Parts: sequence; C-alpha cells; structure tokens
Amino acid sequence: MNATDTRSVSVFTGAAVLFGRVLQNYRNSPGLFAITLAAPLGMMLLFGFVFGGALAGGSDAAAYRAYLMPGVLVLVAAMGLTSTASTANADLRSGFTDRLRALPLSPAAAPAGFAMAETVVGVVALALMSGIGYLLGWRIDATLGEVAVAIALLLAFRCALSWLGIALGVAIRDEQMLQQIAPLIFGTIMFSNVFVPTASMPPVVAAIAEWNPVSAIVAALRELLGADLPDAAGEAWPMQHPVMAATAWIAVLFALAVPMAIRRYAAEA
Repeated sequence: MNATDTRSVSVFTGAAVLFGRVLQNYRNSPGLFAITLAAPLGMMLLFGFVFGGALAGGSDAAAYRAYLMPGVLVLVAAMGLTSTASTANADLRSGFTDRLRALPLSPAAAPAGFAMAETVVGVVALALMSGIGYLLGWRIDATLGEVAVAIALLLAFRCALSWLGIALGVAIRDEQMLQQIAPLIFGTIMFSNVFVPTASMPPVVAAIAEWNPVSAIVAALRELLGADLPDAAGEAWPMQHPVMAATAWIAVLFALAVPMAIRRYAAEA
C-alpha cells in the first residue's frame, strides 16, 4: 500500500470514528438536539398561528403557513451552524484537538466526520419538523422529482453550514467571543425572506435580503414544493432563479468552508 492509499484509509477511518463520537454526544445530551428544534418550532407557531392572519392580510392564514414552512425547514438546517461551532470550540478548549496529534489521521478526518454527523442530526431534525408541519396542516404540492431536489438542496445546505461552523468554532478560540458572534449569525439568517416576501420590504432592505444565501434556499424550496404566494418573488436574480442561485450559494459555501476547516484543524491538531 503506497502513501496515498494509507492517507485515504486514514481519512475515512478517522472520519467514521469521529462521526460516531459526535452522535454519541447527542445521545448523551439530548438537550443539544432539542435546542435545534426549539427556536424554529416556536417561530413557526408564533408567526404561523399568532401573526399568520395579519401577515397574510387577513385573508388566507393557511396559505401563509404553507409559505412559511419551507422557511422554517431552512431555519432548522441553519441552526446547525451555531451548534456545530459551539461543539467544535468546546473540543478545542478541552484539548481534544491536541490529542489528535498522536493519531495517524489526515487533517480532513476530524472535520469530515464532524460534518457528516451534524448532517445526520440535521436529517432527523428536519424529518421531525416536517412531521410537525404535516400535523399542523402543511401539504406539499410537487412532483416526486421536485421533492427530491428540495431535499438534496436542504441537506447540502445543512452540510455546508456544518463545515462553516467547524471552521468558525476552531478559528475563534475565545468561547465568550463565539457566544457574542452567535446572535449576529442568527440575525443574518433572519435577515431574509423566511417570514415575509422581500417584495414587501423597503427597496434597500429588499436588495440586501434577496442576495442573502438563506433567501435563495428558502425561495428554491418554495418553488420546488409549490408553497409560494402570488407576487412573493423579488426582483433580484436569485429570487427569479432560486434553484440555480441556491445551488451556486451552496457551492460557494463548500468552497470556502471545507478548506478553511481543514487548514484550521491542521494548524491546531
């Protein structure tokens, strides 16, 4: 076996071990998983049932809830960014990344296993939230192919944000600083079309929101799942071509986050 083969085995073996470790952490601390669902669920109930009638113009609150649900699913996926960053930072402060120095692992093994585990956790969270939405009256009006594309985009987005969370968690060593940045990250996620169409926003705000990657993912899911409202699309290119825009944004996130996470793990471990 040559050096390249040894390195490949090291990557996949190490990723599998760390994949199991992260899932075990969730098993031992189910509260971490509950946090992923709590905020999006609360917002869905608040905006869908308390403010839904007002946001729908007092006409069709059920249509607004159908419009809202894809955005809630994106929120569930996006919550993985802050939770992953916090877990990666905790591993760094506990000395876990230092112990990786004694192991014959590629620098890609740890973040790869971590990202895969967080994506699996995201699948479970998204399935549960979809089930809750169904119980509350949400229905999908799409073909099987469109549903498959929507699921692929959603999971790819979750995976890309997991890599970004790992990179941030390792790069920002100070726990308090990371906690201060978390609300800014959440604010960026919320500055989008999750709750209201960008067409209803002031022009400058709408222009910023329409180029937010979150808005593209949400708009793509609404188009694919048949949950858009009339005249809800914005004027910017990502809102006119949301599936293409979402795919492009996800590719950019992977291109930026994966090398960054691997470099940081190489430097720390």
